[in-house]
Amino acid sequence: MCLACGQFILLESYTTYPTIWAPYYTCHKIMRGLLDAHTLAGNAQALTVAAKMGDWVHSRLGRLPKAQLERMWSIYIAGEYGGMNEVMADLYALTGRAEHLAAARCFDNTALLDACAEDRDILDGRHANQHIPQFTGYLPMFDHTGEERYASAARKFWGMVAGPRTYSLDGTGQGEMFRARGAIAATLDDKNAETCATYNMLKLSRQLFFREPDPAYMDHYERGLTNHILASRRDAASTESPEVTYFVGMGPGVAREYGNTGTCCGGTGMENHTKYQDSVYLRSADSGALYVNLYLASTLCWPERGLVIEQTSDFPAEGVRTLTFREGAGSLDLKLRIPSWATGGVTVTVNGVRQRVEAVPGTYLTLSRSWQRGDRVGISMLYRLRVERALDDPAVQSVFHGPVLLVARSAEQGFRQFSFYKDFTLRGDLADVIRPEGRPHHFTTHGLVLAPFFVGYTSRYHAYFRRVERVVVFGTADSGVPNRARANGLTFLDVLWAQAPFATSAAFVESVRVLADAWVAEGLFSRTERDAVVAAAVRADLRRRARKLLTCTWRNGYMGALPYPSGA
Repeated sequence: MCLACGQFILLESYTTYPTIWAPYYTCHKIMRGLLDAHTLAGNAQALTVAAKMGDWVHSRLGRLPKAQLERMWSIYIAGEYGGMNEVMADLYALTGRAEHLAAARCFDNTALLDACAEDRDILDGRHANQHIPQFTGYLPMFDHTGEERYASAARKFWGMVAGPRTYSLDGTGQGEMFRARGAIAATLDDKNAETCATYNMLKLSRQLFFREPDPAYMDHYERGLTNHILASRRDAASTESPEVTYFVGMGPGVAREYGNTGTCCGGTGMENHTKYQDSVYLRSADSGALYVNLYLASTLCWPERGLVIEQTSDFPAEGVRTLTFREGAGSLDLKLRIPSWATGGVTVTVNGVRQRVEAVPGTYLTLSRSWQRGDRVGISMLYRLRVERALDDPAVQSVFHGPVLLVARSAEQGFRQFSFYKDFTLRGDLADVIRPEGRPHHFTTHGLVLAPFFVGYTSRYHAYFRRVERVVVFGTADSGVPNRARANGLTFLDVLWAQAPFATSAAFVESVRVLADAWVAEGLFSRTERDAVVAAAVRADLRRRARKLLTCTWRNGYMGALPYPSGA
């Protein structure tokens, strides 16, 4: 018995890791490489070999009872099979042989598949990267069988991970495992966010977008690409190691560790940095629309339409992105993704003429016209500072500048404590208290430098801080009243400043008065405390400084309109 066959036999008798180590995971990598050699390089022999491997998989698994398969795929790591269902479905598309589709069905992880299709979240405690590729495989299974449960499970699974189980860099997992839905602050440590898991979540997002062009999938894609994948390579040359990350810690005072030759994240880590063009542009099925998903410097060659479109961009730096029609002409719906973070204003021009269009964050803006060679489309999106709160503890927060996660460089092992509201002006903008440091995406606050996480350095950092706003204070006017929180964790000042900007001091005072009355009704303020808070708002003078800052904003050429406040 050969060693390789022995691994498969042992799996069928439920042998666990580390005695065996995911034999079908390795099988998937070989078969995927062969199919790529055929489809991308035209190697006919590669398809012949892959087809024979597919026959072998069917002969081995097709005779096993469903209960045995179910138990095999539930075994931690040993039962990990990567994208075997996907590669078998793709093989079926090329060969048309029923055995290959039947073999793909053998990889149905039915208990989890059915739970996700029914929107029952049972992910807690499961191996993250063992299961994410399974759902990528269910999408071609839907294409070939028409069985809705496959597509439904993939969509619902994505929603269980993207958001409820993602850290601010858009990675997921603690020590390779999914944790409870919404458990973000509670799971921060030095072994979060396995890079392979993000690789596969981006792949799943792309596959879902093919079938339903929802901009939320590409918002997730951009976020993960910018703040995890780009950050996963050390900014240093190496001829001996890929110098990429395995885990990326999100806890206070952690550091990224690079290297990982021989691990799954080493292999996908090298592939990641060849794929930045992967989803920049996608076309509609009828070729009547072009989706511009990512604003990355690139050139699109579209032979079927005779188009060559060049994009110039300094992303992730702020600036104008320009799309130029270098070759070709014709009618086309150009769909420009307006990221969910682009709440500070968006300007779109065609041949230098500003377009009167509504750019709604989290949607696509469509420009429909007959394009000519030399036409230029400019897109400018103002980057704003904002915070994002952990789902399970709103006081644990991250800072972003537009799409870019900022981290504080500090070796301290506990959460750094930040306080912002006391320095706000009427506009309620974090730019009042987080100052530019002189380099793109670099700022200072509380005596610390905030730097973009995508820079691959090895110093210790804080991706999250703890927000501490103990007393209701407006500028120099201190009410002396505790800044109490509702059951959802949002404090009086959180709710108040979410209403900014305030056009006048009178409008600010009125908002304080209404909210303070609500706090009394909810038993969070006494009448005496309510009066003290309103009196502090009346005493506060937040106007002059706001006017000065807004004037500076105009002089620096921001988009011809007053900026709205960032989230606080």
